[in-house]
Amino acid sequence: MNEQQLLTKLRTLNESEIFYRNYRLARSSPNSFQAYLDRLDPAMVRSNALLIPEWPDTITPEYLEESFFSPDRRVGIHVSKHNCYTPAVPHRHNFFEMFYVLEGRCIHQVGNNHSLLNAGDLCLIQPQVTHSLDVSDESIVIDVLIRRSTFRYYFYNILQGDNLLASFFMSSLYSHKGIDYLIFHTGEDEELHDAMVKLCAEFFDKEAYYSTLINALVTTVFVHLLRRHTGDCELPEDQIRDTQTAIRIARYLQMNAATATLNGLANEFHYSPEYTSRLIKRITGQPFIRLLTSVRLENAEELLRDTTMPVSEIAAAIGYESVEHFIRTFRQRTGMTPSAYRHKKRAPAILPEP
Repeated sequence: MNEQQLLTKLRTLNESEIFYRNYRLARSSPNSFQAYLDRLDPAMVRSNALLIPEWPDTITPEYLEESFFSPDRRVGIHVSKHNCYTPAVPHRHNFFEMFYVLEGRCIHQVGNNHSLLNAGDLCLIQPQVTHSLDVSDESIVIDVLIRRSTFRYYFYNILQGDNLLASFFMSSLYSHKGIDYLIFHTGEDEELHDAMVKLCAEFFDKEAYYSTLINALVTTVFVHLLRRHTGDCELPEDQIRDTQTAIRIARYLQMNAATATLNGLANEFHYSPEYTSRLIKRITGQPFIRLLTSVRLENAEELLRDTTMPVSEIAAAIGYESVEHFIRTFRQRTGMTPSAYRHKKRAPAILPEP
């Protein structure tokens, strides 16, 4: 679909949005609001997964990947319109979220921080950050959900860079407490607008190889933000110091996972081993050996998916002298052997994407 067709679709209220508009109107009249709630059909509300803050059992505090993504790991991005008039309910999720204000405005809240976003603004939110989004009128907000695993697999070059987005994403992958959110105030940036429109249209149309193109469009958005808008970025200042340390440690471990030791890491950063051990535990929530094991096994997963290296060579490449030890540790992490993981995760190259 072209941009005009997309805008027509996005500007047309769906049944849920009409329901939420009526809910807001009813709530603005306190004297009659309870009567409105009494008239609601509980079965209809629950079958349509509608959110009624006055009915706690309709509120989902945490959303999981399984609710939005198919089992096909090649499809790691989900795009939708954020429903207009939806109650601003605090929630969290185990994936990354990016939303873009295409038309109008909205209010985003994390803790006590309220941010007004206008047309052209873009926000990135970490997994497990409790937040709410208030679209109180018929503004158009495009919501993009991204699997955590998608970043290592598709956006590796961005993660390797020394830039704001690398800091944001790596702080989630390797830090106990990362940067909660980034807000880019991009103004009337036509290139970003066009990329987000194309991203939305591709997801809705789902033509052949659409997921490959969506990954490319998200990369385009990230690169454009880095080129044009790092100076227009709003972020929680109190989270920067620990995050930067966590990223330096993570980068060192990624580059030296096969040979890294606590003493070697301490020497690299000119700390004592004891202080380094306490520092890693504080900012990542993990002891050094567990963090190192996590990095090694993530590297193993990537090699199993993307290469034909024998399991024994992969074990040696990531730092295991014993292939049996590697297989045992890998099974504890994933619930399957390396060979079974490779068979399950490697998508047939000759098949078109859904």
